[in-house]
Amino acid sequence: MDMVVAVNRHGIIGRNNKLLWDIPEDMKHFQRLTLHTIVVMGRKTYESLPTGPLKSRINIVITSNPKKYTSRDSTTVIFCNLDDCEQIIKKIQKNSNKKVFIIGGSSVYEYFFNKCDRVYVTHVENEETSGVSIYPLLKELESNYEVINRIHPIENQNVKNNINYEIVTYIKK
Repeated sequence: MDMVVAVNRHGIIGRNNKLLWDIPEDMKHFQRLTLHTIVVMGRKTYESLPTGPLKSRINIVITSNPKKYTSRDSTTVIFCNLDDCEQIIKKIQKNSNKKVFIIGGSSVYEYFFNKCDRVYVTHVENEETSGVSIYPLLKELESNYEVINRIHPIENQNVKNNINYEIVTYIKK
Protein backbone atom coordinates (compact mmCIF):
# COMPACT_ATOMS: atom_id res chain seq x y z
CA MET A 1 0.00 0.00 0.00
CA ASP A 2 1.29 3.48 -0.89
CA MET A 3 0.23 7.00 -0.02
CA VAL A 4 0.11 10.20 -2.09
CA VAL A 5 -0.17 13.62 -0.47
CA ALA A 6 0.56 17.27 -1.22
CA VAL A 7 1.35 19.27 1.89
CA ASN A 8 2.98 22.53 2.92
CA ARG A 9 5.65 23.02 5.60
CA HIS A 10 2.96 23.55 8.25
CA GLY A 11 1.34 20.20 7.50
CA ILE A 12 -1.68 21.73 5.77
CA ILE A 13 -3.26 19.65 3.00
CA GLY A 14 -6.32 21.78 2.25
CA ARG A 15 -9.25 23.83 3.48
CA ASN A 16 -12.99 23.38 2.91
CA ASN A 17 -12.34 20.24 0.81
CA LYS A 18 -10.10 22.12 -1.61
CA LEU A 19 -6.38 22.21 -2.22
CA LEU A 20 -4.74 25.53 -1.41
CA TRP A 21 -2.60 25.54 -4.54
CA ASP A 22 -2.93 24.76 -8.22
CA ILE A 23 0.04 22.80 -9.52
CA PRO A 24 -0.81 21.11 -12.84
CA GLU A 25 2.50 19.22 -12.82
CA ASP A 26 1.60 17.67 -9.45
CA MET A 27 -1.81 16.63 -10.78
CA LYS A 28 -0.08 14.93 -13.74
CA HIS A 29 2.29 13.18 -11.32
CA PHE A 30 -0.71 12.01 -9.25
CA GLN A 31 -2.46 10.72 -12.36
CA ARG A 32 0.63 8.81 -13.57
CA LEU A 33 1.04 7.17 -10.16
CA THR A 34 -2.57 6.18 -9.60
CA LEU A 35 -3.85 5.31 -13.08
CA HIS A 36 -5.20 1.73 -13.22
CA THR A 37 -4.88 1.26 -9.46
CA ILE A 38 -7.11 1.23 -6.39
CA VAL A 39 -7.49 4.63 -4.73
CA VAL A 40 -8.77 4.82 -1.17
CA MET A 41 -10.27 8.05 0.13
CA GLY A 42 -12.69 9.46 2.64
CA ARG A 43 -16.15 10.64 1.72
CA LYS A 44 -15.25 14.34 1.86
CA THR A 45 -12.30 13.78 -0.48
CA TYR A 46 -14.57 11.87 -2.86
CA GLU A 47 -17.18 14.64 -2.79
CA SER A 48 -14.48 17.22 -3.52
CA LEU A 49 -13.47 15.56 -6.79
CA PRO A 50 -14.53 18.03 -9.49
CA THR A 51 -15.56 15.43 -12.08
CA GLY A 52 -16.75 12.59 -9.85
CA PRO A 53 -14.93 9.28 -9.43
CA LEU A 54 -11.37 9.12 -10.67
CA LYS A 55 -11.44 7.50 -14.09
CA SER A 56 -9.50 4.30 -14.87
CA ARG A 57 -9.20 3.49 -11.17
CA ILE A 58 -11.18 1.59 -8.58
CA ASN A 59 -12.40 4.22 -6.12
CA ILE A 60 -12.92 2.98 -2.56
CA VAL A 61 -14.74 5.59 -0.52
CA ILE A 62 -14.76 5.29 3.26
CA THR A 63 -17.87 6.60 4.95
CA SER A 64 -19.60 5.96 8.25
CA ASN A 65 -22.85 5.41 6.33
CA PRO A 66 -22.11 3.41 3.14
CA LYS A 67 -25.78 2.45 2.63
CA LYS A 68 -26.57 6.13 2.05
CA TYR A 69 -24.53 6.08 -1.17
CA THR A 70 -25.07 4.27 -4.40
CA SER A 71 -22.96 4.01 -7.47
CA ARG A 72 -23.89 3.41 -11.09
CA ASP A 73 -20.93 1.07 -11.35
CA SER A 74 -20.18 -0.83 -8.15
CA THR A 75 -16.98 -2.22 -9.70
CA THR A 76 -15.30 1.18 -10.00
CA VAL A 77 -16.80 3.02 -7.00
CA ILE A 78 -17.24 1.18 -3.73
CA PHE A 79 -18.62 2.80 -0.61
CA CYS A 80 -17.70 1.10 2.66
CA ASN A 81 -17.01 1.75 6.30
CA LEU A 82 -13.51 1.68 7.73
CA ASP A 83 -14.02 -1.76 9.29
CA ASP A 84 -14.76 -3.35 5.90
CA CYS A 85 -12.26 -1.36 3.84
CA GLU A 86 -9.18 -3.54 4.24
CA GLN A 87 -11.12 -6.73 3.47
CA ILE A 88 -12.49 -5.14 0.31
CA ILE A 89 -8.99 -4.06 -0.73
CA LYS A 90 -7.63 -7.59 -0.17
CA LYS A 91 -10.48 -9.12 -2.18
CA ILE A 92 -9.92 -6.76 -5.12
CA GLN A 93 -6.16 -7.26 -5.02
CA LYS A 94 -6.55 -11.03 -4.95
CA ASN A 95 -8.45 -10.86 -8.23
CA SER A 96 -6.47 -8.08 -9.90
CA ASN A 97 -3.11 -7.55 -8.17
CA LYS A 98 -3.58 -3.77 -8.49
CA LYS A 99 -1.55 -1.33 -6.41
CA VAL A 100 -3.33 0.57 -3.67
CA PHE A 101 -2.92 4.32 -3.08
CA ILE A 102 -4.25 6.18 -0.06
CA ILE A 103 -5.23 9.65 -1.31
CA GLY A 104 -6.86 11.43 1.66
CA GLY A 105 -8.24 13.10 3.69
CA SER A 106 -6.48 13.56 6.97
CA SER A 107 -8.22 10.83 9.00
CA VAL A 108 -7.73 8.31 6.17
CA TYR A 109 -4.05 9.28 5.98
CA GLU A 110 -3.70 8.83 9.73
CA TYR A 111 -5.40 5.42 9.75
CA PHE A 112 -3.37 3.93 6.90
CA PHE A 113 -0.03 5.71 7.43
CA ASN A 114 1.75 2.86 9.23
CA LYS A 115 0.43 0.36 6.69
CA CYS A 116 2.08 2.13 3.75
CA ASP A 117 5.43 1.03 2.31
CA ARG A 118 5.92 4.15 0.19
CA VAL A 119 4.78 7.70 0.62
CA TYR A 120 4.85 10.15 -2.30
CA VAL A 121 4.87 13.68 -0.91
CA THR A 122 4.66 16.91 -2.83
CA HIS A 123 6.17 19.46 -0.46
CA VAL A 124 4.63 22.79 -1.44
CA GLU A 125 6.29 26.07 -0.52
CA ASN A 126 3.20 27.74 0.84
CA GLU A 127 2.88 29.58 4.14
CA GLU A 128 -0.80 28.84 4.76
CA THR A 129 -1.36 27.94 8.42
CA SER A 130 -5.12 27.38 8.54
CA GLY A 131 -6.84 24.34 7.13
CA VAL A 132 -6.79 20.56 7.54
CA SER A 133 -3.46 19.40 8.89
CA ILE A 134 -1.53 16.14 8.84
CA TYR A 135 1.45 17.64 10.65
CA PRO A 136 1.95 14.73 13.11
CA LEU A 137 2.43 12.40 10.15
CA LEU A 138 5.24 14.57 8.79
CA LYS A 139 7.20 13.99 12.02
CA GLU A 140 6.60 10.22 11.76
CA LEU A 141 7.60 10.30 8.11
CA GLU A 142 10.99 11.76 8.98
CA SER A 143 11.71 9.11 11.60
CA ASN A 144 10.18 5.99 9.99
CA TYR A 145 10.90 6.48 6.29
CA GLU A 146 13.91 7.35 4.18
CA VAL A 147 14.10 9.37 0.98
CA ILE A 148 14.69 7.29 -2.15
CA ASN A 149 13.87 9.87 -4.82
CA ARG A 150 13.70 13.63 -4.94
CA ILE A 151 12.60 15.84 -7.81
CA HIS A 152 14.10 19.19 -6.93
CA PRO A 153 11.98 22.32 -6.87
CA ILE A 154 14.31 24.14 -9.23
CA GLU A 155 13.34 21.62 -11.90
CA ASN A 156 9.68 21.95 -11.01
CA GLN A 157 8.94 25.64 -10.67
CA ASN A 158 5.26 25.94 -11.35
CA VAL A 159 5.15 28.53 -14.10
CA LYS A 160 1.37 28.96 -14.00
CA ASN A 161 1.17 30.08 -10.36
CA ASN A 162 4.80 30.71 -9.42
CA ILE A 163 4.68 28.03 -6.71
CA ASN A 164 7.81 26.13 -5.80
CA TYR A 165 7.47 22.52 -4.78
CA GLU A 166 9.42 19.31 -4.49
CA ILE A 167 8.20 15.76 -5.05
CA VAL A 168 9.83 13.31 -2.65
CA THR A 169 9.40 9.54 -2.51
CA TYR A 170 9.90 7.91 0.87
CA ILE A 171 10.22 4.22 1.65
CA LYS A 172 9.65 2.59 5.02
CA LYS A 173 12.90 1.85 6.88
